Amino acid sequence: MKSNGKRKGRRKRKQRMRAWGEIIYNCPYLIAVLTTSLIVVIFSDEIGIRAIAREAQSTMWQTMDFGTLKENLPENVEEEYVITDVNDVENLDKYDIDTMENAGKRKEEINDMQDDKEHKNDIGDEENLENTEEAVKGVTRFEFYEPQETDSYYYSDAGKVALTTDYPYTKENISYFNDAIFIGDSRTLGISDYAGLEEADFYCDSGMTILKLLDAGGVTYQKTGKKEDLNQVLQQKQYGKVYIMLGMNDLGYGNTDMYLERYRHIVDQIREWQPHAIIYVMANLHVSREKNNLDTEFNNININDKNAASALLANGTDIFYLDANPLFTDSEGFLNAELSFDGVHLYAQHYDAWREFLLEHAVEPMDAEPVEAEETDVEATDGRDPIE
Repeated sequence: MKSNGKRKGRRKRKQRMRAWGEIIYNCPYLIAVLTTSLIVVIFSDEIGIRAIAREAQSTMWQTMDFGTLKENLPENVEEEYVITDVNDVENLDKYDIDTMENAGKRKEEINDMQDDKEHKNDIGDEENLENTEEAVKGVTRFEFYEPQETDSYYYSDAGKVALTTDYPYTKENISYFNDAIFIGDSRTLGISDYAGLEEADFYCDSGMTILKLLDAGGVTYQKTGKKEDLNQVLQQKQYGKVYIMLGMNDLGYGNTDMYLERYRHIVDQIREWQPHAIIYVMANLHVSREKNNLDTEFNNININDKNAASALLANGTDIFYLDANPLFTDSEGFLNAELSFDGVHLYAQHYDAWREFLLEHAVEPMDAEPVEAEETDVEATDGRDPIE
């Protein structure tokens, strides 16, 4: 029975095949239709297998983590093309990434887009770049040594020497001092007399101390020889640069902590009155070996203690510490006796070197329009002791 059933099934299949063969033989157009449909299904960009593949690929790019995908690419494929902008995936159907040639072109175009984007991000708007650029800041460093023991109330051995603030200074010409004011004692007076800075304003006196500077008694204005209240001067006229050198006459008045406190007060007050000026705190020059008296307060240890303290006032942005001592001292730190007529003050011809030092350590002040004070119509009188 089973054998008869199998034979009947085979006969029916043969009959169907004969029927289809007769249809195909008698209808050649059917063959063309079937063949065309097959070609469309395989090669059509709109409805065929490739269209379906593109749609699946787009969905994959949009849903996959790109970093994971890149890691999983075969090495040879990753070298040939890497998609770096996933936001541009929707345009991938314009390119045939099945060929290495087209894939390479696509990689170059995407890299160009990325480079352009990074270029804009790095540079940005030129004005904004200038506004956000960090200002250069100077650093005031110290050289350390083994300090000596002292029993003086007025000073101690600092154990360090303050160095000129490290900063990319510019070298200027003499006109740099046209809007400068110098404040100080007899060393500043020497700069006024012999450095050839006629356009700068000098307010200084022999014997000037940090305690007397802003007193109502005033300070001598060297262009007129008249005492003027420095408080009023600094509020009436704006300067681009303020040079201060004080301390030689303070060696025996109060200790170094008091000196620093008072000096800080002066600098803060000047900053309030001169908000756009560059302030230079100038080191006091050392004295010669002959003048270096360790039995009194008048010695280089005390001078160095005061200099190291005043150097702490420099912030490297608008306040700088300048030490001209290396120009005039010997290998042991004493003022070179050959350069001085009294072991304290320089001969006139050596102030040129001091002027050049200042010109080589110039910082451009912040923008500000100087406000001129009214000129005082007073004949100049000179009651100073001349520096030989």
